[in-house]
Amino acid sequence: MSTPSAPSGLPRRALFTTAVAGAAGMVAATASTTPAAAAPATTAWALGGNSGVTSDGSNFLGPTNAGAPLIFKTYSSTGSAVSERMRIASNGNVGIGTTAPDSKLHVVTQNTAVKATTTGSTTTSRAVSATATAGTALFGQSKSGLGADLRSTSAAALQATSTNYYGVIASGPSGGVLGTSANYGVIGNGNNVGGYFSGPTGVYGSTAGATAILGANTNVDSGVGVRGTGRIGIHAQASVAGTAQALLAEGGQYSVYGSGGTTAGVRGDSAYVGVWGQGTAWGLYGAATGTSGQNYGVYGTTSSPDGYAMFAQGRVHVNGTLSKSAGSFKIDHPLDPDNKWLSHSFVESPDMMNVYNGTIVTDDAGRATVALPDYFEALNRDPRYQLTVIGDFAQVAVSREVEGNSFDIRSDRGGVKVSWQVTGIRHDSYAEAHPILVEEEKTEADRDAAGSTARRGSSAGDPRAPRGPDAEIPETKAPPAPTLP
Repeated sequence: MSTPSAPSGLPRRALFTTAVAGAAGMVAATASTTPAAAAPATTAWALGGNSGVTSDGSNFLGPTNAGAPLIFKTYSSTGSAVSERMRIASNGNVGIGTTAPDSKLHVVTQNTAVKATTTGSTTTSRAVSATATAGTALFGQSKSGLGADLRSTSAAALQATSTNYYGVIASGPSGGVLGTSANYGVIGNGNNVGGYFSGPTGVYGSTAGATAILGANTNVDSGVGVRGTGRIGIHAQASVAGTAQALLAEGGQYSVYGSGGTTAGVRGDSAYVGVWGQGTAWGLYGAATGTSGQNYGVYGTTSSPDGYAMFAQGRVHVNGTLSKSAGSFKIDHPLDPDNKWLSHSFVESPDMMNVYNGTIVTDDAGRATVALPDYFEALNRDPRYQLTVIGDFAQVAVSREVEGNSFDIRSDRGGVKVSWQVTGIRHDSYAEAHPILVEEEKTEADRDAAGSTARRGSSAGDPRAPRGPDAEIPETKAPPAPTLP
């Protein structure tokens, strides 16, 4: 059966309506069954619009045989063939530039795939709104360019909000997030953590003049300005030698606070000073908080035989008992101070001994009284005496022992010069509470220190020194900076 032809004098709209109506009538006549929801087969879709169209879906455009898509084709020019521009697959997926759409909207093009613009002047206007009950609301992926390029001239280019997870998850071979700005490239604000970055390099910051990375927390009670986790939590490297700082921390109760380290809270390695402490009250403070066993508030060691494990420029006070393997004073040699040192060994005693000495001349009757400091008897017990005659032979003796912080000397004739020395054993409250143990058993730590014959603190390899693996310093080569689009 041929389709009836419309009179050639009718308007084009009427020609299209008549043709469609004829075609619909032919389909209705030849179809074995009619879909239950279909409108009458003779209902035509007019170019100028249709009236009486129902909202229940009984009027529709599209194929009625199962699995067939609805295809839209156009001519790009009079000299080209008709080409498909869009299709709606039988499962409802819409494809533009593809004949096999695998999502509700699948666009394939060499240019801009989707362009959304809103002209609304309110803050609630959105060019694109994406919502997901689970999974990803908006996903962008590029093999060579940008996964997503979002730009704004007045507000935020991207606003991402999550009620229980992450607002933005970004990953890429060069970087997860690239932020460039005349002010801040990336700003992170959070009630607990402003920004969290993890990976072989959690955060890489580079700048030509100001601050590569700035972390600030305005919550005075809690929160963290910058927090890094990983094999190396934070790696800071200064590209300027000699005058720059790899890491600068300011303010707070502690500008730098290190805790939780299995070997050390803070470790510093340098070709000059490992850790530099400087303060108006305390340059360096060390405290060992263990309540049993041997521990050390400050431990210093040197690998050079000419070095000093500890060097103090100025007065030193030990509020406790000082023990040492040896002791001496070392001063400029009085006869050649520019070229030589003069050293004397300390005088050692098993007692906590004080020494007092001087000279005195007996009177005509051969008597003399030696006055001692007014604290002598409060500080000393068990005084011991030595008398030496100077200038001639004579006999001298202690005629009265110490009493009232003085003692008397008598010689067998008058005018004898006598050199005297008195020693005393401390018996003040501190000495009574902390007596010197002349002989004691070595502890296990002492026995294990550098062999059985080692003296306390005499070996640079003393195993009581802090031990731990060398710090794993990452490569000094920074990751390549991402290429700006």
